[in-house]
Amino acid sequence: MVRIETATADDAEEAAVVLAEAFADDPVIARFVSPTASRREQRLRGMFRGAVRAAGPGNVDIARDDTRGEVILGVAVWRAPEGGAGVVGALSALGSALRALGPRGVLMLGRYNRALRPHVPKEPHWHLEDIGTRAEARGLGVGKALLAHRLAIVDRSQRPAVLEATTPASRRLYERYGFAAAAEPTAGLLSGAAVMVRPA
Repeated sequence: MVRIETATADDAEEAAVVLAEAFADDPVIARFVSPTASRREQRLRGMFRGAVRAAGPGNVDIARDDTRGEVILGVAVWRAPEGGAGVVGALSALGSALRALGPRGVLMLGRYNRALRPHVPKEPHWHLEDIGTRAEARGLGVGKALLAHRLAIVDRSQRPAVLEATTPASRRLYERYGFAAAAEPTAGLLSGAAVMVRPA
């Protein structure tokens, strides 16, 4: 039985490991950490550690299975409409990103976020920044459970939600939860990703 919990600070490192594994072959992530980069796994973990810290308390969901002990099977990182972890969390996240990506990678991440801006709702909204599962948990409904859990909160907030789908399979999953493609850039850092929006 999969159960969804809010991550604590103690879960940040394991959550980063899960996301690094889940995104190891992602084509968009490969633009930030090349598949041939030295210490690639370590750098991916650092990047996702920063994402978890930046999200702020209450905005990272984790999935566990009672039959598999306390291991984290899946992680979803959200940016809430009111923002993330505040100044201290943002500085901590920036430090993680700098160590993982270097100055050039951090600047590229900034360009990615600026390219995303024209395609997302102008009003305050939720942003699903990262969602992934361990390889052995795929096909067990972990991703669906993570989505359903947070989207119930999103619905109560009466705010739209946005995400980027980077594979056809993820896009099909998100469509089943009410997301629709708002943009499909063919050039630049967003190329290959569908920016998807779920109305309030």
